[in-house]
Amino acid sequence: MLLIAAPAGAATQREVQAAAFAVPVPTAPLRDLVIEHPSRAQARAAASATASAQRYPVNDGAGRTVSINVSTACSISCDAADPQAIANFLGTLPHGDEMNLLEVDLVEPSLEMAAQCGSAQALSCYYPDQNRIVASGDSFTASDNATQLYVIAHEYGHHVANHRNNAPFDNPAINWGPKNWASFAGVCQGVRAGRYFPGDEGGHYYDNPGEAFAESFAHNAFPTQPVPWEWPDFPDPHNGGFAPLQRDALQPWSGDSVEKRRGRFPKKRRPKKTVKRFGTPLDGDLKLSLSGPDRADLALKLLDSSGHVLARSDGVGSKESVSYQICGQRGVSAVVRRHGRRLTRFTLTALIP
Repeated sequence: MLLIAAPAGAATQREVQAAAFAVPVPTAPLRDLVIEHPSRAQARAAASATASAQRYPVNDGAGRTVSINVSTACSISCDAADPQAIANFLGTLPHGDEMNLLEVDLVEPSLEMAAQCGSAQALSCYYPDQNRIVASGDSFTASDNATQLYVIAHEYGHHVANHRNNAPFDNPAINWGPKNWASFAGVCQGVRAGRYFPGDEGGHYYDNPGEAFAESFAHNAFPTQPVPWEWPDFPDPHNGGFAPLQRDALQPWSGDSVEKRRGRFPKKRRPKKTVKRFGTPLDGDLKLSLSGPDRADLALKLLDSSGHVLARSDGVGSKESVSYQICGQRGVSAVVRRHGRRLTRFTLTALIP
């Protein structure tokens, strides 16, 4: 008996040691799935729902509407499948014209949900190519306190991201999250470090920035609802995340901005260089161009806030340019150096994400 007990004790000790280093698995129910490649059955169900859908005003003061369908089974058994009530709720969420593209299918929450979302555990799902949300027509409160409307808000977060641009990383931004929120959440740094997994709806669901953005969107709609933040590697949206999220929804990023800095070197040896600073609040591709008179010889160097060289250009003449992908650097410095003593005026033009 002693010989039998010893290995069992050793195994228990190993389990304890392993548990000490294990990352806790979130206990929340599977919020949803983003389905980019629907099956034939799902495509047929979508076509049937679209044919039966009707448009309802969201009453947002801008005349926008949403297409809503209630399945036959849900119309018989569901207790919260009032299309106009759902439309009114959607109108309270931060949104733009993408609202007009949306279709919401309210379905019976067990068999129909499992068939259309591909999982018996999913509370909803979103089809980006179809601009389609499948949601429960029943009221409920999940084990983490998420309600029917909370889950619909999560799905609408996916819909917003599906109609936003986060170039060069993701366009549409459904897997990374839109530009302002993704920069706030450090998605670029997380992806480079191997901590974030854009678009992973499986084993890395809680490491997927697309899902973290959608959940942040739901928290924005219900800031006092006691739903725990189950995406621990992403910033809790209550700590500064609502403002960038709302900018993404209401004033989305549409491309690089242009900033110019001008300077001059007097006709003497000093100074040899001058520094111009640029704010880079958003991640993306930065391009900096230097232009001076034809007879001048200038060099350009790009530094981060710690003085590390990010890029440099030192060819013959006064036309230089550098490019760098901003990934967490919230400000850069451009160092312009003059070769020679000639009186020189120059212009720096920055394309800033």
